[in-house]
Amino acid sequence: MPLIDSRVCDYWSEELKSFKERIRRLEEGIERLKAAREAGKEWPEDPVEFCQKFLGFEPTAYQVKLLRDSSQFIVARWARQSGKTHCVAALLLWHCLKKQGFSIIVLAPSIRQSKIIIRKITSFLPRLPKYVSLRPYKTKVEFYNGSRIQALPNSPETIRGEPSVNLVYEDEASYIRDDKELHQAVIFTLATTNGRFLATSTPGSRDSLFYAMCTDDQNYGDVSRHHVSFEDAIEPKGPLKPEILEKLRKQLASDPWRWRREMMAEFADDEDAWLGMALIQKCVDENLEYLPDSTLFA
Repeated sequence: MPLIDSRVCDYWSEELKSFKERIRRLEEGIERLKAAREAGKEWPEDPVEFCQKFLGFEPTAYQVKLLRDSSQFIVARWARQSGKTHCVAALLLWHCLKKQGFSIIVLAPSIRQSKIIIRKITSFLPRLPKYVSLRPYKTKVEFYNGSRIQALPNSPETIRGEPSVNLVYEDEASYIRDDKELHQAVIFTLATTNGRFLATSTPGSRDSLFYAMCTDDQNYGDVSRHHVSFEDAIEPKGPLKPEILEKLRKQLASDPWRWRREMMAEFADDEDAWLGMALIQKCVDENLEYLPDSTLFA
């Protein structure tokens, strides 16, 4: 009896693998089709309930306030490590699951920082049904119902070409270069959808658009404002540990303005500084890789 050529066996083995893969994709497609027909029905109307039921975390009082804020324009001035990224990621995810074809763009001082919110959203996905998300990428997450979240470079030219955006999120908005020009490009992407705008940051320069949106009642009186200091976020009200905060406060005793900015979330310029915060920020490019001092002075 003649032996079967090994090349023939290899060929049919690969064909079988390919066939099984096509079957798997077809089954996934059927699952997504079934899910799409029921789109939005299983997701809670309340984003707080969504966090509790699907994401496994209980929002703090100040997170609840932000999650349930239905204003069209929102700014959130929060202290460091107060749970901002966690809260915003959950909110963006809820919007995309609840509404078909919902488009969100994420902006930050650098594309590296924009990716952080994408990573946080991706970390929630294992808690949800498998059909919910298509394959996530470093800068984009697409969902079964046609919704998507994508991180874009903070370039006005890039943003102007983006159609039908439902929500724009700016992270660390106080530190974005040329923020006014970027905002002018961003804001008109919402015109055809009557979309929403959300900006979060710890305070930086008083020369920033974020500062104006937080303080200027004449031009930005319709903006909903949230302020969270470290006192609002200390356990059990939030995630901050009182023991280490007391030590950090002592270490920053010679630089009280930094403490006010980072932990009290106040716009505070160092009165003794030769160079103002606005001027320093204009000299920093987040997209550059800076050489460490050890290399410069070796």
